[in-house]
Amino acid sequence: MLRPALALILSLSLTAPALAAQDTVLREQRAVTIGGAAETWQLVWQGKPRSICGPEDVETAITCPCTGFAYGEVGKLALVRQRGGQEVDRMDLGQLFSDLPADNAQGLAAMPWRPVAPKDFDRAVDGASPAFLAEVARRPGPRVMKLADYDRDGTASEFLVQVAAGPCGHTEFAAVGVARASGKLHALSSKANPGVPLVLLAAAWRAMLGARPARVVNYPCGDHGAEQQEELAVSARGGAISAARVLRQCSDSGAAGAELAREPL
Repeated sequence: MLRPALALILSLSLTAPALAAQDTVLREQRAVTIGGAAETWQLVWQGKPRSICGPEDVETAITCPCTGFAYGEVGKLALVRQRGGQEVDRMDLGQLFSDLPADNAQGLAAMPWRPVAPKDFDRAVDGASPAFLAEVARRPGPRVMKLADYDRDGTASEFLVQVAAGPCGHTEFAAVGVARASGKLHALSSKANPGVPLVLLAAAWRAMLGARPARVVNYPCGDHGAEQQEELAVSARGGAISAARVLRQCSDSGAAGAELAREPL
């Protein structure tokens, strides 16, 4: 039988790593009202995040795969809802991300930490000096939780999260938050694929805020050699979202013509 002092030492040695694993870093916080109740929403890193497309390597940070992620952080990230200081809901955001420009990033999330300035492009040749890194660290960090009613259910309780960066200038977003119907944190999905996070251009999400169906050009004729124009047809009403990818024929002059195909998203 273990002596009490030895048992206590063993207990501390076993629980210390578990306690350390629970260390969190608050990235962002804001007050939200859901169903008339005051809540606090937090973006919380599980442990200290690491750099992704960071200012220490400007030459990489300004490449296409880093668009929207520079200068960023990557790690295990959760969206947490609190009422009266008590957690009532939590969502792991890593499930939404794919093909992040970082090693060992499977299941992790990434978000910008400090903004990139046009003058930083000159640093790609000289490298990142301590003075430059300190100057970047002093820049105000971007806010992500900008709530809007993307599913038009009458409650502005969703915000956009960039989850991927495709060809240059084509960044894709999911909308996360609380739908009035479920009352739980989730990523918005379409009527055609319920339960599957809908990933669209930010312009397509913004178009859904209007009362009428809208079309947003994703890849115009000739973009990256495209011989067909790709559009996103979107609409939202009463919490239900309709979205489709539409392909149009391109003429020799580069103008979009007849519809060739339509794929529900």
